[in-house]
Parts: sequence; C-alpha cells; structure tokens
Amino acid sequence: MKREEIFHQVIPYESRLKIGRDIALTVVILAATLITAYRFTFNTEKPDAIYWFTILVYAIDIPYGFRQSVKRGLVVHDDRGSIARHYMKTWFALDVVCAIPFTFLFPGQVGSVLDLIAVAKVLKLVKILKVNRLFKDIQESLRVNPAVMRLITFFFWFITVVHFMACGWCLIGAAETGRPDWDKYIRALYWCVTTIATIGYGDYYPNHDSNLQIVYTIVVQIFGVSMYSYIIGNVASLIANLDVARAHYQKKMEEISDYLRTKKIPASLQTRVRDYYAYLWETRKNVYSVSPIDELPHSLSLEINLHINRSSIEKVSLFKNADEIFIREIVMLLSPMVFLPGDYIIRQGEYGDCMYFLSHGDVEVLVGTNRVAALGPGSPFGETALLQGEKRSASIRTLTYCDVYRLSKEHFDTLRARYPEFDSEVKRVMDERRRDNEEKAKKR
Repeated sequence: MKREEIFHQVIPYESRLKIGRDIALTVVILAATLITAYRFTFNTEKPDAIYWFTILVYAIDIPYGFRQSVKRGLVVHDDRGSIARHYMKTWFALDVVCAIPFTFLFPGQVGSVLDLIAVAKVLKLVKILKVNRLFKDIQESLRVNPAVMRLITFFFWFITVVHFMACGWCLIGAAETGRPDWDKYIRALYWCVTTIATIGYGDYYPNHDSNLQIVYTIVVQIFGVSMYSYIIGNVASLIANLDVARAHYQKKMEEISDYLRTKKIPASLQTRVRDYYAYLWETRKNVYSVSPIDELPHSLSLEINLHINRSSIEKVSLFKNADEIFIREIVMLLSPMVFLPGDYIIRQGEYGDCMYFLSHGDVEVLVGTNRVAALGPGSPFGETALLQGEKRSASIRTLTYCDVYRLSKEHFDTLRARYPEFDSEVKRVMDERRRDNEEKAKKR
C-alpha cells in the first residue's frame, strides 16, 4: 500500500490505533487541564515544551477526526463523507479553538480574569468536554466492566473539579500571602478537600470581611454535601458490581447453604454440594444452570458455543477429523455436565440412553469391583450400549473433577445417519475396544 493511501485510509472504529489514541488523548487532556488552570491562576502561562506538546497533540487530533469512523446508535459509518459531516457538526470547532496557540500569539500579561486575552489563553480547557465521549469509546472498544468505567469517570471529574476549586480559592485572594505559588496551591487544595469532605478543621477559612470568599465557601460546601451523598449512594454499589459474577456466586452459595441447613442434609453431602459449585466457579466463573447465552438468537448462541467448546470437542478422538459442518451441529447437541471425584457417571447393569465424551479429568472403568481401564481427556465412553441396545457392561467412576459432554441416543442415531464418516469412526473405536478386551481376557 502506498504512503498516500495509508494517510487517507479510514481508521476502523475498534482498531488498536483508535483505542491507543483515545487513552493517550484522555491522559493529555487531564494533564493539560490541570497545568493550564494552575498556570492561569498564578499567571505563569508560557509557550514552553509542555505548552507546545499540548498544542501539537490537539492539532494532530483535527485531521484524525476526519479519518476516524464513527458510530451512530448501532451503526458504524466508515465512508469519508459521513465521517466529515459528523465531525464538522460535533467536535471540529472545539478542536480548532483548542489547537490555536493563544499564549504564543498574545504573550502579554493578563489584566484580570475577565480580560479577553485571559479568556483566550484558557480556551484549551474546553477540550475536557470531549472526555465523556472518549470514556464511552474506550469502554466499548476494550469491553471494560461498566462499573469500573463509572468509577474511573467519577474519579477523573472529582480530581478535575477539586483542582478547579483550589485554583479558584487562590484566584479570589483567599490563599495565604507571602508564600510561593506552589505552597499557596497546596494549602488551597487542603482547604478544598477538608471542606468537600465536611471535615473542616477550621485552620483555613474565608475572610469574614469578604463576601466573595464566603459565597465561594458556601458553593464548595454545597458541592461537598452533594458529593458526599453521591459517594454514599453510588460508590458502594459500584464497587460491589465490579465483579458481578462473583456477587452472583456468593449469593448462590448463601441460598444453597440456607437450603441445605433447613433440610438438615448430612454434613458430608453438604460439603460435596459446596465443592460442586466451587468447581463451577473456578472453571467457568458461573454457577447457574441457565447460561446467559440461552436468550440469544440461535446464530449468536451457536457462535459463542463454538468458541467456548471447540477446543474441548476437538480433544475427542471421534471428532478429530470432523468437518466444520459436523462440529457446528454437534456443539448444539452436546450437554455439558460436571462430576465430582468418586461419582459414578455410568453404572453397570443400567440401560444406556446416552454416551459421554470426557473433556477434562480422569475416570476409571470398573467391571464389578475390578478396575479394568483408565480413561483420560478426549475419551468417549458409553457408546457400546447405544449401538447394541444392551445394558451397561461396565461402570465409569471419576477419579478427579471431570467435565463431560452428554450425547443422547436420539441425537447419536441422528448423527450416525447423517454422517457416514462418523458412523464408521464409532464402529472403529468399538472394534478397537473389543480387541483390547479380548486381549486382556486372554492374559488373565
């Protein structure tokens, strides 16, 4: 691809370049906002390296806006015309204003807060209006937990507002005189935090003869009360929702424990029940029999099941050479099951109505009380009774925690009828096992 084509190429909505740009721009906006507000407060704004770096980043953001695909509702637009029209209607004017080096163009001293030059110099601060959009894009692109993103957004704006309030305390002349600028800011920040937190030690307070300082303090106190109420009402739930699956797991365990105690289930059996749910949590991060994907359309649930179960299915010897169509069909027919150590998956003498595929764990084959074989991951078992219509000739007992897939006789017969190669593979496995059993019988 030619260099000119790369330069004019539209950037995909969820590309790594966009994610990196969003994160980097958010960091730059926060740093530039804090620095600009501080320098404006103490009239120390100058076109130094930090200033020009910020201007450069904001300037680069303008041509980028004409190349970045945009998402409106659920539709992503990647044609240059739609991108340009959307950008011109939304962020173009703000980005251009923020990229103009007013401090370099008007290097004179600021006369007052209402001075037009002063207003022009702090116009870079309006770039912070773009942050909420950036946070939303970052969450969608990185699939960040919404609770985590809300916490990050909350702390971003909290830091910014507290910084502005501390600078405002200095601007209205409430800071200690005769101290260096940084000392004034630190003490103003200290006053702001103690006031917002409703602590108010009283070592720093407004001048009783200054109505402006008193009114300013009232505003900060009102903000502090509102912030305190918000934190009490929301942050606790935000933190609790950081890991929704774990919260569901803990709730489920409480329900199970209460039920077992109420029914006076023996302690040993209670332990096995808890071990079962603990194993589900450790391996699947889920303890519910109904999967969230069951509510999805068939096509979506199929794709998700394929992604989750493909590697396990491919371990099964019967399915190793199966084509994609067969895998896609069987993945919707298999039922996942979990067994604890010492459980009987199959008992000798019962009628066979299904077969199993061992995905994870180890089992032993018992004839009577004698162990005749051991099977590992990828092994099928129980198919003999299905093929011959007989009772189970052996028992299968787990040695460890086992994940298995169950295939009913109805689905088994359907697959054999539709896919002759699968039928041939089943017969081959049966022949091998019959020969192995005959050889073992001769050795005895």
